[in-house]
Amino acid sequence: MRIDPIDMVIESKEGKASRSIAIGSVAGARFSSRDVEGMRKTLDEALARGESGTKTNPSIFRIARYLLTQSDEFEVQGPLTGGEAEIVAIRTGGELVITVGSDQCDRELDPLFQDKPKQMCPHPIAAVAWPYAEVRDHWDRLQIYSQVEVAGHVIPLQDSPASELVGVEYLLAMAEVQALPDPMILYGGAVPPLDSAGATAERLNLPQLTTSGVGDAYLARLSDPVLGRSIEIRYRAVPVGDDLQERAEGGE
Repeated sequence: MRIDPIDMVIESKEGKASRSIAIGSVAGARFSSRDVEGMRKTLDEALARGESGTKTNPSIFRIARYLLTQSDEFEVQGPLTGGEAEIVAIRTGGELVITVGSDQCDRELDPLFQDKPKQMCPHPIAAVAWPYAEVRDHWDRLQIYSQVEVAGHVIPLQDSPASELVGVEYLLAMAEVQALPDPMILYGGAVPPLDSAGATAERLNLPQLTTSGVGDAYLARLSDPVLGRSIEIRYRAVPVGDDLQERAEGGE
């Protein structure tokens, strides 16, 4: 199977270097809260109610390699897909670099399945990365931000430090991650949405799924306040044919 590589600019304290990185595997972490025990309790309660959840946390899911994209515009199936800003780790040739990406997925399927919604959408990733060694000592101070644009309104969705989540070394030590083929691209999990996002969407009379990143355009940013730099992606998910309206009308 032919899978095109991604082109990255590695920005370090010494300068910039262009790299073409083959894609050996793509995966994501979910339920990766730093409060592992608290998340476990939340998931157990959800499973007891018959809701969707996983029996381990964090848990690792695979993403088809062809879904990785650096395009600023791509097609999706229907209007109900949304993104989440995440730190992305790239492990290649004994080297580890980090960047930012968006875990775009189908929000209509999200309540029903763990993995399938992830496979319905391309997964954006930035074209710039930093050596992990340069941020390791201040990892928890890295900041993850996202916003969605809907009907001309810009709604901030996420704005939290990386300390909200388990660190990249925690994830890399997991047996499931160690077994992934290199070069490996790993989405590290999403920080919680801002409480203000729902209130803003309600005040502007925007759809409820706005808070899940569903909209006209999306921005994800990773900032390093210690070294004074940031990486961001901006993209549009363009809906193609979908029977949502027909289903909403009861098939009439």
